[in-house]
Amino acid sequence: MTTALTAPTQPSPSLGMRWRRRMAGAAPWLWLAPAIALFVPFFIVPMAVVFRNSLNRDDPLALMVSDVTLENYTSILTDPYYLTVFSNSIAVSLGVTLGTLILGYPFAYFLVRYARSSRGFLLWAVYLPLMVSVIVRAFGWIVITADTGLINSILMATGILHKPLIMLFELESMVPAMIHRYLPLMVLPLINSIGKIDDTLYSASSNLGAGRARTFRRVILPLSAPGIVAGSQLVFANVLSDFVIPNLLGSTRFRMLAPVIYEEAAVHVAWATAAALAIVMLVVVTAMLFISNYTFRRLAPWARTL
Repeated sequence: MTTALTAPTQPSPSLGMRWRRRMAGAAPWLWLAPAIALFVPFFIVPMAVVFRNSLNRDDPLALMVSDVTLENYTSILTDPYYLTVFSNSIAVSLGVTLGTLILGYPFAYFLVRYARSSRGFLLWAVYLPLMVSVIVRAFGWIVITADTGLINSILMATGILHKPLIMLFELESMVPAMIHRYLPLMVLPLINSIGKIDDTLYSASSNLGAGRARTFRRVILPLSAPGIVAGSQLVFANVLSDFVIPNLLGSTRFRMLAPVIYEEAAVHVAWATAAALAIVMLVVVTAMLFISNYTFRRLAPWARTL
């Protein structure tokens, strides 16, 4: 005679336990709720309206006629004027990004590795430009780069020049002003990334016979790649959409994207064209973010967890 063995039955979870499980699963969404509450009405909805306007038609007599057409995008992507505007904006964005990286990396590395008593002062120097209005800084660069400004006055007083350099309302004044404005956006991610590098790696590299230059090239630079990528993305996206500095310090012979969008909407009253330009600008920024993230994951997969 055999007896059947039955598996012990698990007690059914109580109502309180089931409620706690549901709350644990919903906790991340509760933390995201405030951000979603701001993101949806203040970004998703306006961008949806802009995209819908980009499919309309501009009419000098009726301002904007409701329609569903890709004519605005076709005109933008085939018109030499708009293509020049996009190429100018992308070139300046890449140049400013490279300039902030060249200036910001040594500063961030010195602050993390060597600054001790002066670290607080240097951090304050990084944050200070963010507290000053961009218009005030733009007028400061006007004073510096004018024909009778600080740079020309010094060069002419020392006899290096006999006539002033033409810098104001040219790339020579706009690009340095942009680098000055967006340098903190590059420095802060670099400080965070370099600060996460374990100090023992420097000693290990030295014990294995690597000099400072090789240690920097083989250890420090690869491990600080997340900060380089994050800072480059922040600077590129902000420069591409900058309106104030190109408008106050730029040249009418070298057009940038944001002032052109403003002129199409406010001066030419071409709201559909302006909306299409804004959507294309957003696509360019999004493509840059995806390309940089994909390249970073392919070239430095080991740095994802840093």
